[in-house]
Amino acid sequence: MAGRFTVLASGSGGNAALLETDGFGLLIDCGLHPRMLTAKFREINAGWEKINAVILTHTHGDHWKDHTLADLRSRKIPIYAHVEQFEQLSTAAAAFEPLRQAKLTRTYSDNSSLELVPGLVVRPVRVSHDSDPTFAFRIDRRDEQGLVWSVGYASDLGCGSEELIEAFAGVDVLALEYNHDLKLERMSRRPQFLIDRVLSDCGHLSNAQAAELTAAVVAKSGDGFPSHLIQLHLSKECNRPELASAAGRASLEILNSRTEVITAHQDVATKPISLIRKPNAVNRTAPRTIATSVSTRRSRVQPSLPGFDA
Repeated sequence: MAGRFTVLASGSGGNAALLETDGFGLLIDCGLHPRMLTAKFREINAGWEKINAVILTHTHGDHWKDHTLADLRSRKIPIYAHVEQFEQLSTAAAAFEPLRQAKLTRTYSDNSSLELVPGLVVRPVRVSHDSDPTFAFRIDRRDEQGLVWSVGYASDLGCGSEELIEAFAGVDVLALEYNHDLKLERMSRRPQFLIDRVLSDCGHLSNAQAAELTAAVVAKSGDGFPSHLIQLHLSKECNRPELASAAGRASLEILNSRTEVITAHQDVATKPISLIRKPNAVNRTAPRTIATSVSTRRSRVQPSLPGFDA
């Protein structure tokens, strides 16, 4: 029941992450060209033959590529998405209809867990982002003794929610968007409508917001959880890895300073993280005292603006 998790690429240029367990490979988003994915797989000693399914967070263009959808069809790899996301792809992706006709499209729903193979369960959690619907995922590996390990993945969201905090409590790996530094965003040369979009509740998390959300998840988790924090979707223009890392470490300092902080990049895959059962796995969720006030407000959904470095 061991596994490993690798963020292959993260940013406005393309997003993909790979979860592997007992011979089953799940690709989270497919926002890279097939040749780039092939190269990424080679870096971590993986390959297309180890990919059994793809699951989509949302339909902004940095999370899927038409050539990759066509490649999935040729390789007979199914893709999981919300029914509304498939409706969006049907008008945006030339490769979608052949994929559907090949019976390689599978749906997930808002409030229902999905068992991809026996013991591998994905729980979609709807989040606030201007590509509606957008989902985060909690992915659990279970056996006859219970929960073995868990990954929480949220690449794009404008604000946190109590539902997301509860869903991510006790995960081994917390992969969370740390998109921008608020000062750099406000001082950037971007048009004001784009700055407003990024800073809205349907935009992207700042380092400070992400740190607050991280602290709230850790406060709901037992000692030693998460073992890893992976920072996703950093803006090249409006963030710096050292700023995101410092914010993440500060959020962990009080309750879990042993958590390893990894900042994902656009061009270089993270090191693969091994996933195994921990001795204290039964104590994954043990609420501890910390002052948090994660915003759950949702502003009106703005038009989708794929292609921006947000």
